[in-house]
Amino acid sequence: MPDTIKNKSAFFKTYIRNLDFHSGNFIKVLIAAVTILILYLMLPSYKSIESNSEVGAIWSTEDLIAPFTFPVYKDEKEYNQEVQDVRKNIALVFDFEKDSININDSLEAFRTKMIKLLSESELLEKRNEGYINSESTDSLKAEFSFKLSYPEWEKIYGIYRKENSENFQISLNDFFRIISEEVKLISSRDIIDYDKSKITSKKISIKKNNEKLQDVTDIENVSDLNEITESINSDIRELTKDSLLQSAIRKITESFIFENLKYNSEATNLEIENRIQQIPRTIGIVRENERIISKHDPVNRFTKMKLDSYKKVRLERTGVQDLFLQQIGKLFSVIILIIVLSLFLFYIRNDVFKDNQKLIIISSLILIEGFLAFLSMKLELNIPFELLIFIPVASILLTIIFDSRLAFYTVTVICFFTALIRGGDFSILFVSFCGSVLAIFSERDIKNRSQIFRSFFFILIGYIFSITALSLVRIEDSQKLWIKLMLGGINAIMSPVIAYGLLIFYERVFRISTDLTLLELSDFNHPLLKELSSKAPGTFHHSIIMGNLSEAAAESIHANQILARVGCYYHDVGKLLKPQYFIENQLDLFNKHNDLNPSISTKIIIGHVRDGIELAKKYKLPKEIIDFIPMHHGTTLVSYFYDKAQNSSKEEVSDLMYRYPGPKPQTKETGIVMLADAIEASTRAIEDPSPQKLENKIREVIRSRFIEGELDECDLTLKDLTKIKESFLKILLGIHHHRIKYPDKNQLELVK
Repeated sequence: MPDTIKNKSAFFKTYIRNLDFHSGNFIKVLIAAVTILILYLMLPSYKSIESNSEVGAIWSTEDLIAPFTFPVYKDEKEYNQEVQDVRKNIALVFDFEKDSININDSLEAFRTKMIKLLSESELLEKRNEGYINSESTDSLKAEFSFKLSYPEWEKIYGIYRKENSENFQISLNDFFRIISEEVKLISSRDIIDYDKSKITSKKISIKKNNEKLQDVTDIENVSDLNEITESINSDIRELTKDSLLQSAIRKITESFIFENLKYNSEATNLEIENRIQQIPRTIGIVRENERIISKHDPVNRFTKMKLDSYKKVRLERTGVQDLFLQQIGKLFSVIILIIVLSLFLFYIRNDVFKDNQKLIIISSLILIEGFLAFLSMKLELNIPFELLIFIPVASILLTIIFDSRLAFYTVTVICFFTALIRGGDFSILFVSFCGSVLAIFSERDIKNRSQIFRSFFFILIGYIFSITALSLVRIEDSQKLWIKLMLGGINAIMSPVIAYGLLIFYERVFRISTDLTLLELSDFNHPLLKELSSKAPGTFHHSIIMGNLSEAAAESIHANQILARVGCYYHDVGKLLKPQYFIENQLDLFNKHNDLNPSISTKIIIGHVRDGIELAKKYKLPKEIIDFIPMHHGTTLVSYFYDKAQNSSKEEVSDLMYRYPGPKPQTKETGIVMLADAIEASTRAIEDPSPQKLENKIREVIRSRFIEGELDECDLTLKDLTKIKESFLKILLGIHHHRIKYPDKNQLELVK
């Protein structure tokens, strides 16, 4: 058994190791499955009625007839508001509890204990054993339910002893009288154990002896602890100005407070539930075969309640089999849209379909927009939050990362997903489609990152006109229209900002090269190009001419002209390390290869490919640019040194060590650069170049590369090669055109 587990584990590891994450079909299926599953989970629990049931919308389908009798439920928000009103206006229930202790007896007991304490203190003072603070007095003080500080006890003892009588404004009898009057006043009032400020209904109900609820009374007829405390403080301040005495009287008086009304949470909650149950959930009934709404009728508030009630009851009557079929329908809806998008990519943009990394980018954008649509359904706000689903962000990013055609198709699919997730809200599909398509047009020929923000005006125009059109159809009031226009404006402002940030994220995380990245690399101030121009000026000039040739050729066959041009700029950066060994950089007539063995010279020449790749990685050039370095030579033969080796050796020389390691060009752009490199070098050596000579040389080089099989792995067709030849000839004729030979100065003097 352990051996079986080990074998399975080893097989699984080997399988994972051999997976082609870049273009493997298993990864494609996994991407599609994850995308479908997440989108399926975001779809609403049931499909909405086939037409927009928003208030103000026009019912565009046939008359809707009730197939069964059902009640018309109140709007959920309206019902919830009524529930809140019940909770807010309910009279809280309090239990009345009578104090079993007679207040007069309590006051008399307090007076007796206090006089006993004071008398004991006087005896202790006479014996010089302390008076108010001693072990014997502490035991007497412990019998009181209140606690006073030492200065407060001294103040009371001072009244008792009548020491410095001019400093004391009241006698001991007055002291007891004040406390007695305050306590009796408090005991005559009903006191609740609840904060009155938190009783929103301003009324309470009182239960006595577990009887039924008594008459509801106003909370002004009862007091809470805050009010009692404030009343005591106010009365005491009027009777004495001594702060210590005030504090002592307040503490003693508060010890007699008895809260005779106790909050009964269970009875209160029961009363609330009874009141809520009395709130009617329905406001009418629709009978079987009764017309719910007619075609072309506007949806008003009551009609919407009937439609919502119909959907609710229909869902409740749905059986298990129907629910299963409904889930199948939801899943099929997602799968169909994913298949439609996949077919487009497979047949129209196969280069994208093959690249799993690019598929992940498209999938992530679909899921981001889907999540925003899902969020707009979950947030219960009084604004049309669906207008803040930033679908133009996806259109901007797809246009910049890929192209406008792929962006248009993908955004259309995203708009349909948004409508599905929002339960069939095809109005947001229309609005988002208009804004997003105009955003695509604004980013078609983008030259720098700041131009992303010009899409704001196009998105704004799309949202303004589409929102206004729908509002006019639905006869919406102006206030609602202005709110929607404001949210559309926020979408137009935020979409370019979000797209700008996400573009940097996708470029860094997925290491993709957009046209913006390539345009930044085409700047001659790039450190690598500056170094190339200073150390290998001949190679740099050669690369610029190649860039012009390749850009024109790529444009003629609808390839990526920016990629072709920038690839030319960096294709020979490896010559930086040994520039003097390449003929275009030798300023004198001496050729360093004259003293070298052909095999050594070949290693130096071929070595510039390896050196170029290392330099490109050091400067963190994109993979798409690095590919030009080995592919522009493919597996061609270094024929000059190969012929030289054959002539200098009597033995047969193998051509393997005289060939570049490859790979051969894999894309149209690398194939164009291979041809441009060979043609630029060969036509430079033509003496007295004429149009016919240039055309013959171009045809010869293209034919040679084609016969050698160097173009077998790229997508260039014979028709493409013909267009490339014509574009090359046009550029080279401009470079090698005949010039007028001006006479020198001496000849001009003779003429005069």
